[in-house]
Amino acid sequence: MFPEEILLDKNQVLASLSELPDKVSSEDLIERILFIKLIESRLRETAEVPHEQVMQELKALKQKKLAELTKKA
Repeated sequence: MFPEEILLDKNQVLASLSELPDKVSSEDLIERILFIKLIESRLRETAEVPHEQVMQELKALKQKKLAELTKKA
């Protein structure tokens, strides 16, 4: 199967392209779009952390903090 396609926001792409010079190569345009796609991909990866994992990490952090407080007391 193909990985899920990442759709880009047209306004975001246009805003990014407007930062380029008036004359630009097709390679630079493609590079800019691929860069935006890479950023969207990384943002999506960080947003897909399972709820259980977050809860386990919070529980471990809470236990660590309680252990630190107990040592100080």
